[in-house]
Amino acid sequence: MEVYLSRNHQTCLHLFPLSVGRFQDVFDQPNGPDGQPPHFVISRFVSPVEALDRNLKDVVIRDLSGLSQLNALVEAVERMSGRDLQIFSGALDLEPISSPTDALRVSQQMERYERIDGAATEEKLGRWLVERERSDIRFPEEVRPYLDYAAIGSRYHDCHGGAFTPEGYVRRREVVPALEKDSVIYLTLATTEQSDTLLLPASEEQMEEAKEALEIDDFSQAVIAGVNYYDKASCLDHLIPTDRITVEDANALALCLQEMKEEDGGLMKFCAVLEVEQPGTFAEALNIAMDRDDYELVPEDLVKYAEQNLRLAGAGDEILNMLEDYTDFDGLGKAIAKEDGVRQTEFGLVRRLSEPFPAEKQEQSPQLGGL
Repeated sequence: MEVYLSRNHQTCLHLFPLSVGRFQDVFDQPNGPDGQPPHFVISRFVSPVEALDRNLKDVVIRDLSGLSQLNALVEAVERMSGRDLQIFSGALDLEPISSPTDALRVSQQMERYERIDGAATEEKLGRWLVERERSDIRFPEEVRPYLDYAAIGSRYHDCHGGAFTPEGYVRRREVVPALEKDSVIYLTLATTEQSDTLLLPASEEQMEEAKEALEIDDFSQAVIAGVNYYDKASCLDHLIPTDRITVEDANALALCLQEMKEEDGGLMKFCAVLEVEQPGTFAEALNIAMDRDDYELVPEDLVKYAEQNLRLAGAGDEILNMLEDYTDFDGLGKAIAKEDGVRQTEFGLVRRLSEPFPAEKQEQSPQLGGL
């Protein structure tokens, strides 16, 4: 994503998101002629979200914290689906935006907004309101051909707020869905007419209620426009693909995640396995979740891993004490870890029990202390 930052009347293009090393480089410049530390002005924002340029142009970035928020905003936008990008653009025009922090906050609260597809003008919004009987007045069928739909749409817009986009009318939800205590996933479901949010795991009765709200007979008639996980599982956003996702599979995964919340290190292990296995579809990620007992996290301290394996082989405290002065436990731990196919991930060391992970190519990453 292209962000043009200006300082002292000079504009420079920066490609976001920035790497960690680039943060300091941007601000590692001498003070300006006024003796003040360097600060930048966003002069242009080139992204799939047109409203970002409109709302953030001329905003001042004064320090690394502001730059970090801008970077986080870009990362959030890059994770959005096409539909979410369009809704986000409309949502930005609904809220007071004076900094990247404000825009980032909106991106983290997408469940608060919905889009009426196709209602891109006041006239089309008016027709949707009348046909769906969502306006303040119920109009009999016989008078509808004579209605001023643009006036109806304009009145609704003035009273309720909202933003017109090329794809439809974005508005704040009347009831904002909240993740309940036992909910771990919420899905945004959409048809050409409307959208709804389904909290998971859901009972059969709740699934039927969602179908009724969307006026469909089967979930295949709706599009899954958004998938969000509870706070501690937000790492799953970039680990689980949404290719070929179904409501039924998402509900099954939600049940697994609910169980993981009760398991010691269950979510961390799942994330580590996903990083190694790299599932190509949502169904593959679900299979991993259901088969998670075939994996285990390995102690980061490979000395402890060596001792753990010696104990499993029958060695007690007496034997371990005898070996202490004569054994390179760290080297032994590395050797065992290599043989077991242990892999280093962002979430810790992990191995597969049924069959070791294949060894990584040397050029991919120096793992486990160079093994």
